[in-house]
Amino acid sequence: MNLKLVVLLMVSIGWAQRFKMHQVSLCEFQDAVETLELLSLTTKEHVRKKYLKLSRKYHPDMEGGSTEKFQAVREAYEILVEYMDNFRFTFTEEEFKQQNPILVNIEQGFLQGK
Repeated sequence: MNLKLVVLLMVSIGWAQRFKMHQVSLCEFQDAVETLELLSLTTKEHVRKKYLKLSRKYHPDMEGGSTEKFQAVREAYEILVEYMDNFRFTFTEEEFKQQNPILVNIEQGFLQGK
């Protein structure tokens, strides 16, 4: 086998494994959002803080902790982080307005003289 082909194959396999995303259903995704008690517009940092808070609350070593709830919180966090890490942006005006509603409203008010 040609050395270039071997190197190309190794690079391709490594790339595919690095960017392989676990496919989850919409139901699993919605369950993850509910488990971490998230609102519709949030940041990755907020998701992390919510995860840390709930994982402390449900940690099996804590009073009132639960292994089952702790694992559910961990799995929900993993699903959402993977989703956020692999989100594909369109960089359109519509997407910008969705992600920055306050800025858009301020700009519109400024342009209308408010």
